[in-house]
Amino acid sequence: MKFNLEYLEGAVNKHLQCNYALIALCQIVLRNVHFAEAPGGVEHHHNYPKGLVEHVGEVMNNAVKLAGGNPSPVLIVSVIWHDFMKIRDYSINYNVVGHFCFPKPNVPEFTLIKEPYRKLINHVSGSFGEFYYEAKTMGLPQEFIDDVSHCLLSHHGRKEWGSPVEHLTADAFILHTADNMSAHGIIL
Repeated sequence: MKFNLEYLEGAVNKHLQCNYALIALCQIVLRNVHFAEAPGGVEHHHNYPKGLVEHVGEVMNNAVKLAGGNPSPVLIVSVIWHDFMKIRDYSINYNVVGHFCFPKPNVPEFTLIKEPYRKLINHVSGSFGEFYYEAKTMGLPQEFIDDVSHCLLSHHGRKEWGSPVEHLTADAFILHTADNMSAHGIIL
């Protein structure tokens, strides 16, 4: 299976069905041009252009299966938003000579760059902040916002791994597990 934007849009539409507000909330991420091109990391997993979309697709696949094929709206929205601000953590510098014009041996096509945002804010808190702003602007219920916010803030699983809080709900545990599986190359 190819985990791309089409797969993610299909999963969102299938599992959120006619909840147009939540579909629109997910579209903020899915239609972001930077999200479509971003790497999922620099040193570890999905460290190549479009790696972020592939990673989020794998997390979606794993999360849906871990939820027994019936994921909650909280889980679906959390999967889409959990790594969104990696678009600010990392950037891609394409080597024009090595990539577009005259490919040469031993010249990399691109270089991945760790941006200052990664240390100053980081995607865990940044994704939460962006989600919270958009969800409040849309007037979504506070309980839903809090449930997704908890998933986003706890998705690394432990404080020493970069989560401000540890997971306390089933959806947060599933997101953390599905994310960790994808980061280690495990796809259900």
